[in-house]
Amino acid sequence: MPATSALATPGTSSAIADSARVPYGTCVVIGLGGLFAGVTGPLLSAFVPLLVQAVIGEWRAAIGAVMAIDNVLLLLLVPWAGAASDRASASGRGRLAIVLAGFALASAGMAIFASPIVAGAAGLIAAMVVLYTGINVQRAPFQALVADLVPSRHRSFATGSVTFQMCVGAIVFLMLGQVLGMRPTFLIAAVTVLAIAAAFALSLREPAVGHSHAAEASFGSLVAAAGAAVRGDIAGMRAIFLASFLLQLTFQTFTTWFSLHGTERFGLRPEDVTIGMIAWAVGGVIGALPAGVVGSRIGRRNAMLLGFALMAACLMALNSVTTLAQAAPLLALASASWTFPTVNAYPLFVEPVPRERRGVLAALFLLCMALGGAIGDPLNGGIFDLAGSYQPLFLLMAGYTALAFVAVLFIPRGSGEAGTGPESQPA
Repeated sequence: MPATSALATPGTSSAIADSARVPYGTCVVIGLGGLFAGVTGPLLSAFVPLLVQAVIGEWRAAIGAVMAIDNVLLLLLVPWAGAASDRASASGRGRLAIVLAGFALASAGMAIFASPIVAGAAGLIAAMVVLYTGINVQRAPFQALVADLVPSRHRSFATGSVTFQMCVGAIVFLMLGQVLGMRPTFLIAAVTVLAIAAAFALSLREPAVGHSHAAEASFGSLVAAAGAAVRGDIAGMRAIFLASFLLQLTFQTFTTWFSLHGTERFGLRPEDVTIGMIAWAVGGVIGALPAGVVGSRIGRRNAMLLGFALMAACLMALNSVTTLAQAAPLLALASASWTFPTVNAYPLFVEPVPRERRGVLAALFLLCMALGGAIGDPLNGGIFDLAGSYQPLFLLMAGYTALAFVAVLFIPRGSGEAGTGPESQPA
């Protein structure tokens, strides 16, 4: 039944009027989940590898094993937490408690990193387990919570708020790390995460729902959801998974290899190449909120196509520049373009998903993106070995982006757009 038929259904006019108003307050608070990622992620990338090396030494196999703790916990906890949040939502307890528990554990982990016990192997591993457990427990429930709390037509704006605050947090805490050093910055991060948890607890109220059936097992429900996606039971699901995979593959290519590419190509010191990283983060800040607005105005699919097209053009241009000064504005523009698919992919994905399955399918969405990161590093490393240099970096990124553009073309028009999901249809 078309979404417009709801206009003629008695009792729905007030709900439609409510959804017409942008819930700015909710979007700002929900966006703090992005700030959480911006606070934790960059600090871990900047400091944890150095801590592991300092504790373990140059035994690279052992370093790799310790650094794999995050990936192991992700694979174990994301599907479990997604299914657990579905069960909690179905029983009336809500997903928020799981998100808050994740925040609390993450804050404790950040505080442990600021303490002297991380100077030993046992303390360092304990800190990593606590911190990564908190981060991974909240991932899928938080994504499902965004869909639960924000009306369909405003989800792109809400995810824009998440991306905006994530990029701002990354810039601020990377700068704090440079100015204050590791331990003070980790302490500030721990307090910030607790403040985010308090804002969630005080400001967010999950809507009451009647009893519904939720996933009964984490891995079993995840396998069933993956099978449904592969079979194409939901229109456009395979295409959006592929596009999201390629989007993360593109991003991972930049974050992992740009420093090596920049030092080789531009002849700069590693610390000078961070200008390019900052330019990318600034572009994310500039593009995130407009990406949400554009997705609401012209449609999520069209916004993703626009972003991928602009991004591919910027990356091709970056392949030809000769200095970092020329590259910086193009990197910012490429990142601003990157926000268009980043902000609109999840709202498009989650639109046809019924509330009782959002946790499990959000976990599958996150695992698909994680797969892009896991495959990207060895794949790109092999390509750079064949090329004998890091020169093809931006050509590779442009290729992945072009493939993502093609994948989005396979999403049927109208599928996943605002107001087309089951919650938007009259009972």
